[in-house]
Amino acid sequence: MSPSVLDDSRARLRAWAQKAEAAAPEPWLFPDLSEFRPNRYVLAFDATLTNCGWVFFAIVLGQVMVIAKGTIRPKTEDKGYLSTWDKADQLRREVDALIVRWERQDPRMLLVVEAPSVGGGSRTESSLIAGMLVWCGRRARCAVVSATHVSAVLLGDPKVKSAQRKPAIKEAVVRLYPPAAGRDWNEHERDALATGMVHLYDTRNSGQR
Repeated sequence: MSPSVLDDSRARLRAWAQKAEAAAPEPWLFPDLSEFRPNRYVLAFDATLTNCGWVFFAIVLGQVMVIAKGTIRPKTEDKGYLSTWDKADQLRREVDALIVRWERQDPRMLLVVEAPSVGGGSRTESSLIAGMLVWCGRRARCAVVSATHVSAVLLGDPKVKSAQRKPAIKEAVVRLYPPAAGRDWNEHERDALATGMVHLYDTRNSGQR
């Protein structure tokens, strides 16, 4: 091989390596609280008809401040579709009351709900209907955040397996807000906080006020 051909091959290899390096994604790092939008109240829901977790919080002075939280657990003695309808009716009233309550504290609060799981699994109508009850009538102001996006932001892996996701999300939420490790918190409330936090992460540089 002549020197000119060898030099040309080396130049091509260097150019390819530089291009590949430039195209490679930056390594994922767990987000710092400074990367989340501060000073906005958020009412976030992890909505199902059986256990609807919610959290009302804000990030103030670089710390997560949880004002209130809870889990709505509709009960019914009805059977079949009437059971679903009865739970939905109860949840609708509870959700509406929560939104009215916290809007009185801040009419500009952000409203967030986790997107329903509709790609498989059992009882998918539970999250589909429950999420709709938060979103319905508020579509212009209700942010919907998917579980895969939450996993991408807080775990660095949007495709994490379901069995691994629950403990990993708990660990991530506790890392952001250590009191969430307490026995007075459950997975539904932690999921709601994770969903709300990711919305604040998404909107940090969006220019929203």
